[in-house]
Amino acid sequence: YNRSSLKMGNCCTPYKSANTVGAYGYNGCARAGLCNLFCCFAKMWSTSSCDGMSFQDPAWAKGTQLRNSFEDYLHGEEMIECLDNAPKQCTLCCGGCPNVTTQSPTLNRDWCPKINEKLLHPAGYHCRAHHWITYGSKGERYEHMVIAVDKTNNAQSSM
Repeated sequence: YNRSSLKMGNCCTPYKSANTVGAYGYNGCARAGLCNLFCCFAKMWSTSSCDGMSFQDPAWAKGTQLRNSFEDYLHGEEMIECLDNAPKQCTLCCGGCPNVTTQSPTLNRDWCPKINEKLLHPAGYHCRAHHWITYGSKGERYEHMVIAVDKTNNAQSSM
């Protein structure tokens, strides 16, 4: 999406709940080949994106084992395969276009359960992909997707 279309402080966080400890916003342009030249080689997932949410939970501080392990999975081959295997839109055009409306459910079906089981549930957390669509003043469509990390109800507070 075009960050210039959003005014400072108007970032969207429709995924946020009382248990959300942080979220990684998706940058589809980071995987778009030549398009990446215009995206300053941005990361595919980032907490500092407008849709993302910085972690305040000490267990998720930068450099912690939990965060490093999660980010390894987030930027790993399984994630890329999952995004690539999601159903495409406009399938008549060059095999189709990726779309958050199909990528998010695919992540929730194929990627999040594995990461939850392997890494997050034992630590008292779980992740889930969320997506939403916004429109600019001229009707231009902006796709948003995040992977939010929530503390499970039975987790003890680390604050």
